[in-house]
Amino acid sequence: MDVVEMKSRIKEIITNITNIDPSEIGDSASFTQDLDLDSLSLLEIGVDVDYEFKLGLPEEAMRGIDSVNETVALVEKRLAEKTATAEVA
Repeated sequence: MDVVEMKSRIKEIITNITNIDPSEIGDSASFTQDLDLDSLSLLEIGVDVDYEFKLGLPEEAMRGIDSVNETVALVEKRLAEKTATAEVA
């Protein structure tokens, strides 16, 4: 999955939780400042992103993530870690 697909899927997750149109979700828009999301919505997004990409993230991993771009960076990092771990095993 490439970055464009990841961003699209993350925006779909945000839309499913918040009903914000995906076209209104900028890649660098702040979840809290620009989209006015509350902590419950952020938690739901974190859980759904974790499930969608099969990341196995610890609960605190999504703390501080505040945009689609930051979420993509976290997903890419975690997928790379999982790939590296699988190659060693």
